Amino acid sequence: MPDSSTQPGVRDEGTRRGVPKRAGMLVCALVMLQVIWPLTMDLYLPSFTVIRRDLGTGEAGVQLTLTAAFVGMGIGQLASGPVSDAVGRARPLAVMIVLYCVATASCAVAPSIEWLITSRAFQGMGSAACAVLAIAIVRDLYTGKQLMVFLARLSIASGVFVVLSPALGAQLLQVVGWRGIFWVLLGYGVVLLCVAGVILLRNETHTVERRQLRKSLRLRDDYRSLLSDGQFRSLAVAGGFLFAAMMSYMAGSAFLLQDVFGLSPAEYGLMFGAQGALMVVGAQIGGVIAQRSSPVLVIRVGAFALVTALGILVLSVGLAPGLGVWGLTVPIMAFTTSFGLVSPAIQATALEHHGLRAGTAASLLGAANMTGSALIAPVSGAFGLSSPLPTAVVMATCVLIAGALLLIGTRKAGEAAKRPGAHPDGGQRPVHAPPATINRS
Repeated sequence: MPDSSTQPGVRDEGTRRGVPKRAGMLVCALVMLQVIWPLTMDLYLPSFTVIRRDLGTGEAGVQLTLTAAFVGMGIGQLASGPVSDAVGRARPLAVMIVLYCVATASCAVAPSIEWLITSRAFQGMGSAACAVLAIAIVRDLYTGKQLMVFLARLSIASGVFVVLSPALGAQLLQVVGWRGIFWVLLGYGVVLLCVAGVILLRNETHTVERRQLRKSLRLRDDYRSLLSDGQFRSLAVAGGFLFAAMMSYMAGSAFLLQDVFGLSPAEYGLMFGAQGALMVVGAQIGGVIAQRSSPVLVIRVGAFALVTALGILVLSVGLAPGLGVWGLTVPIMAFTTSFGLVSPAIQATALEHHGLRAGTAASLLGAANMTGSALIAPVSGAFGLSSPLPTAVVMATCVLIAGALLLIGTRKAGEAAKRPGAHPDGGQRPVHAPPATINRS
């Protein structure tokens, strides 16, 4: 059952009372937490061939280091979110950053591919916890339109580092080698630990007073509430299918663009960067729409744009192969823009009703993404990558399912908003939870 975690009477715009208008240090800390996962996943990608040679393994072994990180991310999300709902955000965050640092150092000194795969799993666990807890902290502080806007701004940071990490990793590889890349990530983790100690441990957003409201709740109560909430369930599964569609393209993009269409590595990098930049643009367009209307409208607009983009993609690669690389990349760019537009809105709307269990809710949203990508992304490769058509069909199927679920989720959101006695935080019960505050001293 949805809960309320704000005081009655909070305005619909959603900013929590007690949140300062200027909290630049907290924003910087949240950005640093959010970008750790693209750095962890993408910075070492240019090192694959060097790692293969140095550790005497094959391509499959090196690729398992990426798979292991995804598995670790799923575990880290599911573990850290519920714990933070029970004991607060700061302490679990500090523990997971320490785990990240230890695992990253282990990656840097790995004597074998098996050691590296294991270390990457723990590294992924720590990075995922940081990203999930960043979203939970934002939910502690904001709701409504401001929640959507803040998440959209965090998406800028993620998008920028998704774009820049492979290029930055390629430069670092030339200077410090692949082991040096992991030492650089360790340095980032140490800085992040200091930031968490100075800022987040002094400014617990999931306060004792708020946690007291959960005193009689158990983890299974949180999961029961989330999974019985039709809106949350629809949006979480929809997000998983959308992430699967994105990863289906990402997993085969190098083969399609370079082997099938003959792009050089440099041209591929430029195309990759352009798509990441458009994702950032989409997130900001979504933030503008949300400020003027609502996140629900953003989801509906985004669902229509996603389905349209994938319809054009299937038609262009299936019926007009003469369009060449542009028949693939132009619809993909429309898809990535729409993906960036709708993703923060999905998070904001799904979290809206679950302020007191924001950590668990954020962990389930992330786990849905990881599950979708793990199960569906390899499907297009199984059908072969000599043509973009199998990838386009897999992506279109995922997007059609996601679009239907998004419409169901937004319809339920509209019904909840019209329900008598509904609070802006989404709850039907007038639970008086103190607002989160930031210590400015």
